[in-house]
Amino acid sequence: MKKVLSVILAVSMLLAMGVMLVSCAHKCEFSAEWSSDNTSHWHACTSEECTLVADKADHTWDAGVITTKATQDADGVKTFTCSVCAKTKTESVPFTGFTEEEWNAAFADAVFENFAYREVATTKGSGVTVDSDATYKFTKETAWVKMVMAGQSNESYAPSKADADELREQLLDSIKDMTPYEKFAYDAASKTYKATSAIRIETLDTSASDVALTFDDGKLAKITFTASFTQSGIAFTVTESITLSEYGTVVLNP
Repeated sequence: MKKVLSVILAVSMLLAMGVMLVSCAHKCEFSAEWSSDNTSHWHACTSEECTLVADKADHTWDAGVITTKATQDADGVKTFTCSVCAKTKTESVPFTGFTEEEWNAAFADAVFENFAYREVATTKGSGVTVDSDATYKFTKETAWVKMVMAGQSNESYAPSKADADELREQLLDSIKDMTPYEKFAYDAASKTYKATSAIRIETLDTSASDVALTFDDGKLAKITFTASFTQSGIAFTVTESITLSEYGTVVLNP
């Protein structure tokens, strides 16, 4: 039995030596260029028949850079680069909401020079329900307003640019009061920004805790909330929806 084992070992050693002789029958010259796969990099022997490699090591990934910015409609892309061989890899980056700078840009006064604003509300109190619907359309020079409440309709044009600017400023102030950046968090499931604490509704002299904002292409598209307030000793609840649209393209007619 010992003799058989000795023969097997001897044959194995001869075979191994033969492989080494075949593999090392030439002096290896290694490419200056890096070869790589998903996990490591190396310098390959320049001989096509040789499989020897040098300097093989795992990739050293950098911190990565955003190469495609995430939006509400699509994940972004973050690209990592190996600092040794320049191999790259990517990973998806979900949208987590606007930065404060992007948020402020969406509410800049210049954005609202030409736009449409519609405010629809249902107010309930003391057994009475009142529906109201107000539409404002602005250009840089003038404004058109139509209001419908309790079946009564009224529409008018602002008689001067100064009047239009004053009306626009009042609306923008009310919007900005309801939309402080630090009080909203992005909700990916609904693609809305939801208030994380009570929001003051200055026009109603009360607060609402369920304010939600929707943006479209970086512009404010909708504000919704429900609030309760008391007037002349009567408790009221108002559910309101404000939509903003036609940025830069509004036409001043109904």
